[in-house]
Amino acid sequence: MCRISDKIILCTCEIKDVYKLKHFWILFRFNPNKGELIIGQPFGFDVLLQNKNSDNPKLLCDRLNTGNLFDKPMIIEEKDRIQISIHFKENENPTNYGFTYNNGKWEIIEFDYFNWKSEHFEVREGKIKNAVNRQR
Repeated sequence: MCRISDKIILCTCEIKDVYKLKHFWILFRFNPNKGELIIGQPFGFDVLLQNKNSDNPKLLCDRLNTGNLFDKPMIIEEKDRIQISIHFKENENPTNYGFTYNNGKWEIIEFDYFNWKSEHFEVREGKIKNAVNRQR
């Protein structure tokens, strides 16, 4: 079963290209002046993969809200969003989890790349350590 580890850590070290990593995160910041129109239909299996393992988004959200997920303190602003991408060995594609920061806490939302890029820009990214439980 695809389970996220309770020891997961979002590392803040500099990475040249997170898309080459197996597990990564990206912090997006709201920009009210951006307003880009991006046309397209994202193709992903995120909803299906998340439904199969419905405890994972809640575990990540709980960890984000307790302040124990990043390796160093982070400055988070209202309307920030974070993509957490985990590649489980059971799945061909990574699962992308989405969260938004509202009223001082993180909430689960659907990750929609085109929607996010239309009003947000990427401010920070990094690799993920201890992403999944190792099962034998």
